[in-house]
Amino acid sequence: MTNEHSDNPPVVKPNEFLLTLELSQMALDSANVGIWVLDALSMKFLPSNRSKILFGFSPQDEISFDDALLKITEKYRRRVLIAVEKAIKLHSNLYIECPIIIPEEKVHRWLSITGGFAASDTTSNYFSGIVADITEQKQNDLRRSKFIGIVSHELKTPLTTLKAYVQMLNSWAQKQKDNFTLGALSKVEKQVKKMLNMINSLLNLSGAEAGKMHLTRQTFSLNELINEVIEETLFVTATHEILFSTSENILINADRDKVEQVLVNLLSNAAKYSNTGTPIEITVELSENKVTVGIRDLGMGIHASEIEKLFLPHYRVEREETEKIKGFGIGLYLCSEIIVRHEGKIWVESVIGGGSIFKFILPLN
Repeated sequence: MTNEHSDNPPVVKPNEFLLTLELSQMALDSANVGIWVLDALSMKFLPSNRSKILFGFSPQDEISFDDALLKITEKYRRRVLIAVEKAIKLHSNLYIECPIIIPEEKVHRWLSITGGFAASDTTSNYFSGIVADITEQKQNDLRRSKFIGIVSHELKTPLTTLKAYVQMLNSWAQKQKDNFTLGALSKVEKQVKKMLNMINSLLNLSGAEAGKMHLTRQTFSLNELINEVIEETLFVTATHEILFSTSENILINADRDKVEQVLVNLLSNAAKYSNTGTPIEITVELSENKVTVGIRDLGMGIHASEIEKLFLPHYRVEREETEKIKGFGIGLYLCSEIIVRHEGKIWVESVIGGGSIFKFILPLN
């Protein structure tokens, strides 16, 4: 007599298991996706045949983690290494996109690399994940970015002229003591500044994705720049109190306009993602030959799983609370590109419901 309620698991025949494994591999291959395992202690790298092919090797090749790393373009190599080391150290997830050097291919092949530890085993040393070819998606992004760059450049010229006329009219209205006209021109100027900031962001996005973001370095006072950005932010978005106080005047050698853009983006985000009236705090810490800037808000916070993708282009946090907040998902990506070009570092610390603090480090020289 058979026991229909037996706790024994169903027996899987060897040939059924092999068939399931073969079908899983066929599904991965058809999606052009490879799998890999990395021993976090020995750094022994075990890629599938498809992973080897995606990295530009043949299935017969024996490759190490360093071999795969050397296939990544020099600009992204250190980023990938730091991201992997951080994920292993914190036992967190990994998500990064990077271009691969394939000599026989005319353009770089772009890969997305995702990984993590088994959630059920906190003692495991095996870090595993998948690698996928996203070259077509990146090429589409580049074409779109180039188009945006051309259109933005054409829009910037008439807007700059409009801004100059507004300033001239503003001076005339002040002499005439025409308060109504002064108020109207103030609102026009505010909208012109908003549009110019958006256009500058789109132009920088176009340059960053094409690898053509150039730095024009000069020595300037970081304190003065922060105070200017605070004044500008309060002019455009007067919904929060912004706290900043420092006694030491800090001089840095960097691209002033681009550092300004980082500050504008981070302050704008802090205002957008926190309740009206809550304070935003800016801190500056000087140590050795570098300066650390922090921008803290008391907003909704960011999930740990979202932080991994936060600095990727066109990524936006999709939640019920963020549905009505407008944005292109390019601000933080541009901030990251600008800071990395300055050989600095940018990151975020956040607690759900407890706010976020975005920090970046810049070398003084």
